[in-house]
Amino acid sequence: MNEKMIGRPKFWTDENIERAKRLWHTHTAREVGRMFDRSKNSVLGALYRDKVKNGYTPPPDSKYAIKKPNYPNHRY
Repeated sequence: MNEKMIGRPKFWTDENIERAKRLWHTHTAREVGRMFDRSKNSVLGALYRDKVKNGYTPPPDSKYAIKKPNYPNHRY
């Protein structure tokens, strides 16, 4: 069966991530997203996931690295 992909692809290939990294140096995330027919957040997410995959961890004093308590924390 020959199926056509409808809409945007839901994944980033390694080649597209490398191309987006190169474009990121001279374009905004919104501009890169338009080139790939993706959203700005899709571009930022793909680049961040690639960074984490390659060993990045946020600094321990970062507000994003602090473990937050689970809410709600009630007792019944």
